Amino acid sequence: MQRGTAVTEQDRDLLEAALESLPAATWVVDRDGRYRYVSQAYAQLMGMSAADCLGRTMDEVMPATLARIYTLRHRQLLESRARKRFEQIWTVDGEPRWFEVHMSCLCNDEGEAVAVSGYAQDVTQHMEQQEAARRIQNELEKRVAQRTHQLSVINEELEAFSYSVSHDLRAPLRQIAGFAELLESRLAGQLDDANAKHLQHILDNAHRMDGLIADLLQLARINQSGLLKTQVDLTALARDTVSNLRSAHPGRSVEVELPAPTYAECDAGLMRIALDNLLGNAWKFTSRQAEARIQFGCFSRGACTIYFVRDNGAGFDMQNAERMFGAFQRFHRASDFPGTGIGLATVRRIVSRHGGQIWAESAPGQGATFYFTLETPS
Repeated sequence: MQRGTAVTEQDRDLLEAALESLPAATWVVDRDGRYRYVSQAYAQLMGMSAADCLGRTMDEVMPATLARIYTLRHRQLLESRARKRFEQIWTVDGEPRWFEVHMSCLCNDEGEAVAVSGYAQDVTQHMEQQEAARRIQNELEKRVAQRTHQLSVINEELEAFSYSVSHDLRAPLRQIAGFAELLESRLAGQLDDANAKHLQHILDNAHRMDGLIADLLQLARINQSGLLKTQVDLTALARDTVSNLRSAHPGRSVEVELPAPTYAECDAGLMRIALDNLLGNAWKFTSRQAEARIQFGCFSRGACTIYFVRDNGAGFDMQNAERMFGAFQRFHRASDFPGTGIGLATVRRIVSRHGGQIWAESAPGQGATFYFTLETPS
């Protein structure tokens, strides 16, 4: 209906029917504070009939406490010609209920404020759900704080353990190796084959344990060090690793395929360790191949870049694919392929620190491919 158009009885009936159909209690109060219209839902909230409310003031219909509040708001809205939204507790059948209340000033064709309309919707369930959610959130935050404190204590204990391993265990271990080497030197040619073999076992195991401790310390430090992400050329890191492997094993002939410069946002130091382990494994497990081949590369899958290290070496059974990323996991005899079983656990930790994932594909005797991301694949 347009301004200036007379409102017929039919129009009024339609308006009242529309207001009654709303899932809310509605009312209209004139300038004098008397009800001009109330819905059945509103009248029920007040414990009266709609007919009994009409013509009465808010003081006569509402409980005294509510009447004072709404009389004041009614006066303020008439003066400001504004709207107001708020939550209010009303007692319904002796039970407190939360209502979301909206009130608006109504003006006539001349712009004069003549009444205030309002509607109130029961939002008790919503408010209770919000309160329950707040309680759950507070409980979760409390638990997170407790777990964070516990982890902090554990990390301090791990740091103390790392210090103990580094100083208290490695020092006597190196003394054992040193004295064994001294005996080997002084008794050269004087020992029979059996005793010479026993002495060599002592030396080999002392060096192996020293390497194992070094790997464990490196694994522990990865979690403690902060990430310093920059644009890093992973191909350049891989090239350095391969160069070091060739220098350490001049007798090996290995075909290595590297891509053009490949840049990633990552920690250069940690990624050097990861590639050292992956390419070092590929180099080690292709040692029995007449024509060894190793490839480092990458490809895109959606918005994610996937990197890989592939070889044609010994391979492994895919039933062991998940276990192999744990510490001390070995699937070949040390006499065939030496190592401590820490390398892949270190790689997974580095990849996880970058928010990525790592997985592998292989078959016995058919080589292996290790894939990793530095972000979550989409």
